[in-house]
Amino acid sequence: MVTRLTRYKQIADVMMNYGFGIVLDEIDPEATRRKVFFKKARPDERSVYERIRLGLEELGPTFVKFGQMLASQSDKLPPEMIRELKKLHEHVKPVPFEELRPTIESYTGRPVEEAFAYFEKKPIAAASIGQVHRAVLHDGTIVAIKIQRPDIEDKIATDTVILENMASRLEKVNPMARAYNLTGLVGDFTRMMKKELDYASEGKNADIFRRNFKDRKDIKFPKIYWEYSGSKMLTMEYIEGIRVDNADGIRIYGYDPKEIASRGFSAYLKMIFEDGFFHLDPHPGNLRVTPYGDLSFLDLGAVAIVRPERRDLFIRLLLAIVDNDVDMLIETLQKLGVTIREENMEDVKDEIYYSLFDSESVDLSSVNPGETIENIPRVLNRYDIKIPDTLMSLLKVIVMVLDIGIKLSPDFNFYEESRPYLREIIEHRYLSKKRLKRSTSSMLDGIDGVLKLPKIISRTLNNISTGNIHVDIVANDVKDLSRTIEQASDKMVLGLVASALVIGASIVIFSADIEYSSWLLYFTIVVYVIAFGLGIAMLVKFLFYDKKR
Repeated sequence: MVTRLTRYKQIADVMMNYGFGIVLDEIDPEATRRKVFFKKARPDERSVYERIRLGLEELGPTFVKFGQMLASQSDKLPPEMIRELKKLHEHVKPVPFEELRPTIESYTGRPVEEAFAYFEKKPIAAASIGQVHRAVLHDGTIVAIKIQRPDIEDKIATDTVILENMASRLEKVNPMARAYNLTGLVGDFTRMMKKELDYASEGKNADIFRRNFKDRKDIKFPKIYWEYSGSKMLTMEYIEGIRVDNADGIRIYGYDPKEIASRGFSAYLKMIFEDGFFHLDPHPGNLRVTPYGDLSFLDLGAVAIVRPERRDLFIRLLLAIVDNDVDMLIETLQKLGVTIREENMEDVKDEIYYSLFDSESVDLSSVNPGETIENIPRVLNRYDIKIPDTLMSLLKVIVMVLDIGIKLSPDFNFYEESRPYLREIIEHRYLSKKRLKRSTSSMLDGIDGVLKLPKIISRTLNNISTGNIHVDIVANDVKDLSRTIEQASDKMVLGLVASALVIGASIVIFSADIEYSSWLLYFTIVVYVIAFGLGIAMLVKFLFYDKKR
């Protein structure tokens, strides 16, 4: 096992090798006295961002994954650096099967040869944390078994501690580094890695997604075989297919890449806005198209949750982007906890409006909606405005899905894809039976409160008559008080009647199958008109008659 001191030496060597000795000096000024222990930097004409990428790849899996996470920080890092980090690849050699055997047999409770009818010892995929082997259960089911690399948990723990120390030190000695919140980024990365190391958590996520999409036969999530699974090994349904960004392969299967892109986009909209449970890592390697045309999702360790009350705000946010409505967008951001200083408000609005205006003023087919969405956090970051993590995750996921959509079909249109879905979900959320029942319950609570008023007044008068309450009233104000109470009561009763008519008619419509020619439909329309008339009458009375009095 590599000790922390040895690992520090390896990191320092790589930094010196790629011309980042000055950064090393800032992190540890004493390093200049120890340069004899480090490799000398060779002349390098490559760009600084390319050298950062190559250095991260050489440092191994933990640093590659950290770089991949940085690639999603488009609101904080230069676009040129983002483009280079997106090229990061993991160069890992498979672990020999015999080194994995103890892990497998600890979960099966017997030798591999007895636990499975067939086990393919050569991995079909290898990554930084684990590798995947194909196997066959005794009932003939083909499965994919994801097995964690031996000691990977200790290696990642060592690397993350080093990253935390480096980030903390750099922020102390370099004020510019504090602007990027390096310690916060490393903290987020450490938490993410702990989740990815827990395969059991990934299996539970897969079960939740399968339940949420049980009515969608064209969307697949692997079934988990828990009798052969745990925190370091996950046995799941084997799903054959090609990467989602392989447009030619999809055509060879006989399917339209644009339809696949639309299906994937709608699946993510459902995850976010309906289920409130969405996949955080939709890069092309984690999405597969099967020979039967199904879209399957893999590597489900990273997820995010959106509470029901925040989903409404996220819907408003997407609607504001689609409709280029800056005022709604700013208002929604503020409700989501984004604080914009008053002195910056107009400038922020102008910059966001410019981004949205650019997408509105030209042919939509020539606009990259991902760039439009990415510009929003960039604008906020320029004014040192903190963005909630869940909101940032949501925007990143939408941008990643849009990138896949555009790769599959250059004429994939974010605006045309979003508007019908948003109309449908607004109708579903705000005119559903569940919402109407909730409204009915609120109305009944209000009526119950009004009906209790006589008892409350009687009890109050009784307390006054027995001397329990002492009230001083000026005689001249009694008539005004009486008139005010009477007016308020009239308005409350009219409001409750109008509300009862609207809610009652709505329940009738949504609870019955009504044909367009049905008398019941015309009756409900008449009820809506009466309720609308009552509302207008109350408004006129409030604006004109009451003010004159």
